Parts: sequence; structure tokens; C-alpha cells
Amino acid sequence: MPRLRHFVWPAVLVLLAGGAWAAWHFWPRAAGPLNGLTWGEVTRGDLEIVVSSTGSLEAIDAVEVGTQVSGTLSEVRADFNDRVKKGQILAVIDTRLLDAALRDARAGAERARAQLDLAESELARRVQLHAHGLLPESELRTYETSVVTARAALVSAEAQLDRAHENRNYAVITAPIDGVVVERAVEAGQTVAASFNTPRLFLLARDLTRMRILAEVDEGDIGQVHEGQEVRFTVAAHADQELTGTVQQVRLQPKVEQNVVKYTVVVETDNEKGLLLPGMTATLDFLVECVRDVLTVPGAATRVRPNPAMLAMLEEQRGQRRAERGGENGERGPGRGMGMGMGMSGPGGMGGPVGNGKPGGPGSDVRRIWIRDAEGQLRAQPVRVGLSDGRRVEIHPLNGEIEPGTQVVTAVASDGGPGGQGGMRGGPRGFRVL
Repeated sequence: MPRLRHFVWPAVLVLLAGGAWAAWHFWPRAAGPLNGLTWGEVTRGDLEIVVSSTGSLEAIDAVEVGTQVSGTLSEVRADFNDRVKKGQILAVIDTRLLDAALRDARAGAERARAQLDLAESELARRVQLHAHGLLPESELRTYETSVVTARAALVSAEAQLDRAHENRNYAVITAPIDGVVVERAVEAGQTVAASFNTPRLFLLARDLTRMRILAEVDEGDIGQVHEGQEVRFTVAAHADQELTGTVQQVRLQPKVEQNVVKYTVVVETDNEKGLLLPGMTATLDFLVECVRDVLTVPGAATRVRPNPAMLAMLEEQRGQRRAERGGENGERGPGRGMGMGMGMSGPGGMGGPVGNGKPGGPGSDVRRIWIRDAEGQLRAQPVRVGLSDGRRVEIHPLNGEIEPGTQVVTAVASDGGPGGQGGMRGGPRGFRVL
């Protein structure tokens, strides 16, 4: 028997605990207006609608420096990040073959000039003979043709000399603008070939104090982006600093990748501090609409359906006010009392717009929110809603004032009964936000 006592008391305690839990969970409960509510908070601040995108940074004015002649680079005089002036030598191609071609072209021009002198002297003698009747007309024409041919050959030889001279000058590669060497793609001793495509040797940026971002914007958002629009962006290297820019161009040519259509938007920004470098990835927010220093509530607060206990409490408060005012409110007629004034229109006084509720119609931007007042009482407050960013909504109280920090209902517990009220605690309980 003493051993059994050790097992009886724990069993009794377990049964008592189980009974207490069952009584709490399954016993019918009174549904008070403040039971099962989820609360948010009224805040004052800025509200913005933005279009987000990403893009890469690059210099606004960048020039690729190449070569028009082929050969081996004998010198490379510029390196990454060097600041150069217009006309400064960046690289030199080995000129031995070019010098030989220049000498050959010069010799060809001298030979053509000598041939022309000879043809002209021969023609002069033949003219004298023809004047004395010692040379037929046909032979004179032959000498005249020789002079014309020699003169044309001289012009061609001089053109070849000019070409050889220019090619020799092209061997010295100079900077076309004042700027910074962003890229150097060659080394001394490297052979470059300019037969078909001009090879890129250097990339120069004129001014890195102004840069641009090429952002890719989805076709669904491009209608909200326009020239002159303000843009905020960040880069990973300076994630704690928010930078600004301006839309300069929305390019009409779309880009299609995997059936996704995007448009390129050019954004220009200042870079006086040198924080931005070419090639950086920027995360951008295009500012579509913004309001400053306004009251905001969670978006769910404007879509809450009151439970019957909340509605009953409001009816009781309405009766008290009517009694205090000597029935003044009762003279407004059916449907014009507190229920309508507090946004109680609609079936069962449920949520929805105050007024006719038609989108775009009168009262369509008026909603009812449920707040806890200074006395801790729950009351409905009609407000006019404004801008929404998908999470919070701008509100303007239609009567009285709402202070920042005021608690606002964002959800009502749903226990299985209509209006969010059930008679039993049993079963899983969620929250319904409509």
C-alpha cells in the first residue's frame, strides 16, 4: 500500500491538470470586443511608391583607342588609372617595316616625277619637229599621251607616299581626349593586327565626376518611369550610403531575355567624391509618388471586419450618447445614426468603404479603422485613405485626431463563427483579414 501512494498522487495531479486545460480550451467563453484582436500602430512619416531595378555603372563619355596599322608594340607608355592629355603618346608600334614602306613610296614618287620630266622634254622636241613638218600628227599625239600618263603616275605615286607617311604616323598611338585610362588591353611586345577590325588597345573615360547607370526596367513598370524622374540607388561597396540620380533617357529598343521584355533606362549621377567606379552594380529605386509627414497604418487595418461583440459595444455607446444628447442623434432618421457615421454601412456593419463603396465614386477612398482611444476603449474611426506602398496606407481622420503611437486593429480572431466569433475555444484559431 505505501508503494501505491507514490503512484496515486502523481496520477491525481496529472488528471487535475488535464481537466483544467480541457475546461479552458472547450468551455464556452464570452466574446468581448477586445478578445482575439491583433494590433498594429499608427505612425507618422513618409510614404513612397517606387519601381525597383538594377543596373551597371559606366562613364558617360568613354572612347576606345585602337590602331589603324598592324605590327608589334615596341612601347606602352600608359597604364591603368593614368590621367592623360589629348595628344599624349600611349603606345608605339615598331616602325621598321613602316619606315621601309615610306622610303619605297618616296622612291616611287621620285621615279614618277623623273618619268614625267622625261616625257615632257620629249614632247617639247616633237612639237618643234611637228612645227617644221618633220613629224606627223599621229606621232605627236602619242608623245602627248605619254606626258598625260606620266603625270597621272606621279599623282598616284605621291598618293602612295602620303599613305605611307600617314601609316608611319599611325604607329604612334596618342590619346584623342583628356581623360583617365580605364582599361589597357595590350602589353609591350604584343602583335596587333588591324586587317579587318580595329583592335581596342585602351579605353579612356573623359570625366569620372559624372557617371551613368544603365538600368533594366521590366515592361510592367516602364510606364511609371520618365525623363527627369528622381532616382535613389546604392552600390555594394558603399551599402550604407544612399546616392541620387536623374533619369536622362528611356530607350525605346526593348531587350528580350527568356521571354522577359525589359527596357534600358539611362540614369546620370554625380561622382564628385569618387565613390563610384565603372562596372559597379547599382540597386535603384525610381521614385514614382511620395507623401511626406503623414499618418500611416498597416494596410490590413483598413480591411478589418468587426465581430458581433465589437458591433454590440458600438451600439451600446451610441445609445449612451443619444441619451446624453436628448435624442438629438435619433432625429436623423433610420440609417443616419452612429452606424452610418462610423462606417457601419454594408451587410451586418462589416468593413468596406464609407459611402456607396464604388471604386472611384463618392466615398470610395473613405475607410473605417478600429483604434484604442485614450481611455482604452475600442472605437471605429472613419478616415480618408491616400497613398499605399503595399504595406502601409496614408490616412486622414475625418473627425477628431489620431496621435502617432495609437493602437489600431489589424486582424480579428476567427474561431469558426460569423463575424470572427465562436462559442468554443476548441480547434485551431487563425486570424482573418479581409
